[in-house]
Amino acid sequence: MFNIFFDAITPIANIFWFLILNTAICLISIHWILARKNSDSNPKYHRIIQTFALLISLLVIGILWIKQWNIGDLLAFYSLFSGLILLVSLQIDNEVIKKESRGWFLSILLVFVLRGYIYEPWQIPSSSMKPNLEVGDFVLVNRNAYGLEVPFTNRAKIFSKSPDIGDIVVFYPPHKPTTPFVKRVIAKGGDNVVYVNKKFFVNGIQLDSNYFSEDIAGSSLFFEQNNNLKYLIRQIDSRPSNNGNWIVPEGMFFVSGDNRDNSSDSREWGFIKGESVWGRADYIWLSWQSGDRPTFQRVGKIE
Repeated sequence: MFNIFFDAITPIANIFWFLILNTAICLISIHWILARKNSDSNPKYHRIIQTFALLISLLVIGILWIKQWNIGDLLAFYSLFSGLILLVSLQIDNEVIKKESRGWFLSILLVFVLRGYIYEPWQIPSSSMKPNLEVGDFVLVNRNAYGLEVPFTNRAKIFSKSPDIGDIVVFYPPHKPTTPFVKRVIAKGGDNVVYVNKKFFVNGIQLDSNYFSEDIAGSSLFFEQNNNLKYLIRQIDSRPSNNGNWIVPEGMFFVSGDNRDNSSDSREWGFIKGESVWGRADYIWLSWQSGDRPTFQRVGKIE
């Protein structure tokens, strides 16, 4: 069903139609105020307008999903717009307009603050972080873990700080600058990273790795420890080790998937810049794998 919807709107998934649709929503909002002010309270007419606005909103959300644009910027715009609507409504002697404008402004502002500056929901698209993150896991990404994001600046941050070793970060890799990836930070700028025989060495010291068990697919699970953080990693015994030796440049980070033999990461395409990181994956809040029903069995803090 969702694929049919996205396929249908793909031809209009561009900046032109995105601006047109958002302008239409703004005009509908202004029309609503004028209609209320003129005591035009035809319930059927207002239901039609509301339905039309809802359909336009669904198209806007669909375009955002297809293009992977930052919804935080859109929420910032509508927070400002609904705030202006509220200020105008306060000058009108109509309690219904004031009440509804206040409700819309507070609702949009709350979503903007939560979504833009606290946690953003995101779905895990691949198995590169197994066993800690599975395909279909919905995670909460801490947007202010590494600084406050400034709206309309392509994710520029103030009060920024660097990720810690061992953090699971969401970022844009150098070879796919519009596609978010999720990996674990292994080393930072200035570190020497060696990967040999499926073992990581950072500055000549091997990361502790102790066998834990075998998973349902027959792969080996190990407990690895880095920066006093212990977590599970997965190795596919039949695959060769992707050996290498790297010096991490200052200001950059070396990242790797926990599913070591099935991960596209710094061993393949290099390092990531600190400014490309837009959040830290902290919690799983839902898991919905293809063909199954949603489940909350995996809910909890991500290790």
